[in-house]
Amino acid sequence: MLLWLVFLPVIGGFISWLCHVFLLRIVRSSRMVSRWYQLPMIIAFMTIFITLLLSLSLWQEGITVLQQGNNWKEEVNIEWIPLLNIHFHLVLDGLSLVLITSTLFIVLLTIGYSSKESPNNFGLFYLCILFMTSAIMMLFVITDLFLMFFFWEAVAIPIYFLISLWGRRDSNSQLRFNGASKFLIYTQISSLLMLISIVSLALINWTLSGHWTFDYQELTKTPISSYTEFMLMLGFLAAFIIRIPFVPFHSWFIDAHIESSTTGSMMISGLLLTTSTFGLLRIVIPLFPNASVMIMPLIMIMALLTVIYSALLTFIQTDIKKLIAYVHIALMGFVTAIIYSGSVIAYQGIVIQMIAINLVIVGMFMISGLLVECYSTRNINQFTGLKQQVRYISSFTLFFMLAILGIPGTANFVGNYMMLLGSYSSFSSYTILLVVGLLLLSISFIIRMQPIFYGIVEKNCVTKHQLDKRDILLLASVFIVLVFIGLYPQIVLDMSYSVVNQTQQNITAERVGE
Repeated sequence: MLLWLVFLPVIGGFISWLCHVFLLRIVRSSRMVSRWYQLPMIIAFMTIFITLLLSLSLWQEGITVLQQGNNWKEEVNIEWIPLLNIHFHLVLDGLSLVLITSTLFIVLLTIGYSSKESPNNFGLFYLCILFMTSAIMMLFVITDLFLMFFFWEAVAIPIYFLISLWGRRDSNSQLRFNGASKFLIYTQISSLLMLISIVSLALINWTLSGHWTFDYQELTKTPISSYTEFMLMLGFLAAFIIRIPFVPFHSWFIDAHIESSTTGSMMISGLLLTTSTFGLLRIVIPLFPNASVMIMPLIMIMALLTVIYSALLTFIQTDIKKLIAYVHIALMGFVTAIIYSGSVIAYQGIVIQMIAINLVIVGMFMISGLLVECYSTRNINQFTGLKQQVRYISSFTLFFMLAILGIPGTANFVGNYMMLLGSYSSFSSYTILLVVGLLLLSISFIIRMQPIFYGIVEKNCVTKHQLDKRDILLLASVFIVLVFIGLYPQIVLDMSYSVVNQTQQNITAERVGE
């Protein structure tokens, strides 16, 4: 079942693409093509929907096992390259299942929204989306570091095409390729450093044990000096903090959103950044616990600067997509700082917050797309009188704004509360500074967004716009999930507890050892 879970999206993507090719070659009439053009989208949507149902069935199985007091996981171990002892080794545990389910739900929303943009060559478009989905799901379950690097790189391919081929329509092709190229340059350089660390760690393990392997679980037992461990960790860290993204490595993220369609922005924000925080939590700290403690002060300073810098830049943004992107950067900096707190409560809050941030940012990007559709501009200063001109959208916008600020009753509140509670017991002064940064972000976000709801609009200039039922359904789905997790977070906490508890023990053991 695990293999079906990770490979079903890419299989559906190829079927969707082949369906599009078939339509172009067999159906000669342009009228018939326009009548059937939504078939690839329907195939993609149904593929993700079936995969989501499959993940929910695994949830039921996992909850049953956990209620019996046992740890739950699904495992597949297939030999792939015997010469290098590379195995197709997948392990699905509670944390992976939580993030995979969240990923599938976001992709479902993305596909549902994408039909509004009517992308050209839509068969290839949905292949890119579903290929990216499978690659990211693979990152959550793979334990062989060689294959982890392979899928880490594979994620960049569809993102490049989403930006370059289906970027915003009001820019020339050269501009669109600039954003895609910058993304590739940033990620390729950092990924090369990670590859060097992976190969070096495997060589060191082979020298000491005579056993060649890339298996993550075996490499965690490799005895290495503190200096070597620190240098190897830097390679992984470079790849992860650039994709988080930390200041000053964030410019690719801003350009990617500016030049992407709304669908592309939803995929980048909803899926890509989670892989980096997951990598820190699942790979860097368990593999390099001593080095993680050593670099903790630097990472926490960089994270705090990222939060404050992004909050200050939020004050001056007029482009709504840039505004949302800077808010997202600040929130990810906050989450990254808490990863190094070494508190199991904070780690469980991080799991909740990763889901909550992804959902609320995806919701805000959907709203940005709808606002651009209604006002034909991304300039926030032109969105006056939103309550009068676009029915319902002001209510959803206000809810997502308050969710970002962490109001009670939302998943964001639960995540923030648990992260700050766990972090305060370890770093009280630093946690207070983080709270100040979050307050600064909240103030700047409110100042920029509040004027759009009300404003003096001349009666003869008021143009009423209506959200269709699909838009309302997509936004309401995000609303329901955020409130459900906010009111009943225990189901997520139970599923992820055993994994985050093990991570907390790794970093705590090193602190005690010092």
